[in-house]
Amino acid sequence: MNIKLRIKQHIMENSWQYILVVAILFIGLVVGNYKALRLEGEVKSHLLTMIDSYLQGGISDGLDSKNIFLKAFYSQAKTVVTIWFLGLTVIGLPLILGVIFLRGFSVGFTVGFLCQQKASAGILISILSILPQNLVYIPFLILAAVLALNFSLYIVKGKNSHMLPLGQGLITYSLLMLICLLIFSGGALIEAYLSPWFLSLAL
Repeated sequence: MNIKLRIKQHIMENSWQYILVVAILFIGLVVGNYKALRLEGEVKSHLLTMIDSYLQGGISDGLDSKNIFLKAFYSQAKTVVTIWFLGLTVIGLPLILGVIFLRGFSVGFTVGFLCQQKASAGILISILSILPQNLVYIPFLILAAVLALNFSLYIVKGKNSHMLPLGQGLITYSLLMLICLLIFSGGALIEAYLSPWFLSLAL
């Protein structure tokens, strides 16, 4: 079967899962942006100091891309492994959505804070240093969440339906999550090497 056709069929068969996950992610983005706009006092000043130090360090000394890659990959790997593990449990359903909400909150807060405090420069920084890797992270985070939701439901319904044996289902699920993790490593490479380069050009 054609790959595009399989992808289309997968999305259609799991439409409600995708709608739910995207909705939770969007709510996280909105709440994160709202919290950034409401931030006041010492916390705001501390975050501004950290951002300015990061930007000035990137201009004067250059950034340690290898270190950024390792930290970014470790962070994304923790997220994928957490979602994978939650998918193995019946009670993981709300927790998977919680992970998605927190990712949306994190991105929404960061972009909202930059745009509020740095105006047009903040928008440019967001486009150059946050958007590129998230074009990889977010779609495959959504996919990973849907896979985990489906496997959690599969555990609930498996005994009462004519599905694949649990062992075979687990192997398939784990392999798909491993593919997601490998793709996330590509996002980490973008975050470590491409985004800082874009940002250095702009700065």
